[in-house]
Amino acid sequence: MSANGKAGTSERWPAIHFTVNGESRTVKVPPMKRLLDVLREDLHLTGTKEGCGEGECGSCSVRLNDELVNSCLVPVLQAEGAKIQTVEGLAL
Repeated sequence: MSANGKAGTSERWPAIHFTVNGESRTVKVPPMKRLLDVLREDLHLTGTKEGCGEGECGSCSVRLNDELVNSCLVPVLQAEGAKIQTVEGLAL
């Protein structure tokens, strides 16, 4: 709870756990937030780009459990427990 007795924004969202580029991560964000936005805005992994926002161009592609997906179409809740590899992780 915050000082005014109301739940803060991140307190109302579930903790979502996954592995990104070999590193275990947990985020508290709206469950329907796009994986693309979580990677870029919350985890500061800006190598994954938004192109069309419709899953057509592939610039937002990441590997999710060894399957290539368009992260602009994936709600972050679908990544719970997943292994994610971004373009930054290809160099590792």
